[in-house]
Amino acid sequence: MRTMLYLKAEITVTPGHLQAMLDLLNTRIFPIMENSGTWRMVGCFVQRSGRLNTIIDLWEMDDYPDFATTYDRFREHPDYAEIRVLLDRYVETETLVFMDARGGRIARQEV
Repeated sequence: MRTMLYLKAEITVTPGHLQAMLDLLNTRIFPIMENSGTWRMVGCFVQRSGRLNTIIDLWEMDDYPDFATTYDRFREHPDYAEIRVLLDRYVETETLVFMDARGGRIARQEV
């Protein structure tokens, strides 16, 4: 069984821009990322408690070099400049965390 790399992106959104950010992610960013490499969206979540206006994206990818390659292709996309302006408007902070699955459905490849 091959070990996958997981990326958790925790995005805190400027109040009043949560829906616009979700629209940007779902209609523009996610399709570019999924079509530019081998990133696979596991799920996009919005926190109900804790820090509100927080989005958690969970991605699966083959390895760390795939992260760099796909992200470079995203920055080279013709829409990147326009997307970057919107991200600067909507996002307060973004934290990226790389993880290995060590238990549960994902680690057992049941998803």
